[in-house]
Order: sequence, then C-alpha cells, then structure tokens
Amino acid sequence: MAVKAPAPSREALSALESKYAEIAELRRARDRGEPIPERAVFKALAERFPGALHELDTLPLDVVDARLAAVRRALAVGPIEPWMAWMTSYHALLRAGLRIRIRTTKDRDRGAERASELAEDASSYAGIEVDVAFVHAALRPPKGRLVGVVYARLEALFGEPASLIRATLFPRLRDRRTPETSGDDEA
Repeated sequence: MAVKAPAPSREALSALESKYAEIAELRRARDRGEPIPERAVFKALAERFPGALHELDTLPLDVVDARLAAVRRALAVGPIEPWMAWMTSYHALLRAGLRIRIRTTKDRDRGAERASELAEDASSYAGIEVDVAFVHAALRPPKGRLVGVVYARLEALFGEPASLIRATLFPRLRDRRTPETSGDDEA
C-alpha cells in the first residue's frame, strides 16, 4: 500500500529550479563550443543532486527547458506536477543511499542497532525518512545498482509503478518518439 508522500517544499522546488538552470546553461555552453568546465563543477552538481549528471548527459535541451519552465510555474502559481515530487525524492533517496554506502565501506557491521543508526544518519543527511529496510537494500541492492532500491522506494511512496517513474524522470530518446517517427512502422 502506498504512503502519501508530501509535496516538495518551496525550498526543494527552488533547488530543482537551480539544478535545471545550471544543467541548461552547461548544455548551452557545450553547444556553443565553450571549453568543458572544471571537474569540480560536475562534482558539485552531482553532490547536490545525485543523478543530475545523467540528466545532463541524456536529456535533450528542450526537455531541460520544459522542466525549468514547469518548476518556475509551480513556484509562481502552482501546480506541483507529480514528476517534481518524484525527482526531489529521487535525489534525496539516492543521497541517503550513497551516504549509507560511504558510511559502511570499512564497517561490515550489519546488525539491527547499526542499521538503525545508519537509517537515522542518512535520513538527517538527505532530508528524507529512510528505514532499516532501506539500509539493508542499499547495502545489497538488486543487480548491484542502488538506483533500483531508489525506484522501489519511490514506487512505495507514490503508488506509481517504478517503470513509469523511471521513464518520466529519465526518458530515453526512443521513449520520446511517436509511432510516426520511430521507424517501427512497416510500409
């Protein structure tokens, strides 16, 4: 049963706005042929928004611009679209999972008390509530991929299929093609 996840705060939406503004500017600079920024620029973006580099690399600029405009509308007059809540939670859950993984690289203690400590620390650090089950899943993610744990938690939080959330947050170019442009039609 899905738990009703809260809408993102104004602060979270403002952060999302800054992320998309930064991604848009990085993409435009690249399109203008400007030099690639220092590694620290990308590292800072990834630390604030885990998963954002994937958006930078894969989202077409028109999608980035549309997301930026939608977040600005939500900040000005609303409404908050579901993908905004999904994305803010995605970043927070991934941040929590990474925090758990970093905190346990040399610490192999997986007892209940340690798992509770890790859940509390990750929740505080990432700004989203995670539990012991999330800790255990983050330490042994399916197929070794932490994002699978994140999508499973998003599905539980929002009551939408993980596949829909993933396709909405990180659409592939082939997902954006219509039947008329996909080349799937046979003449």
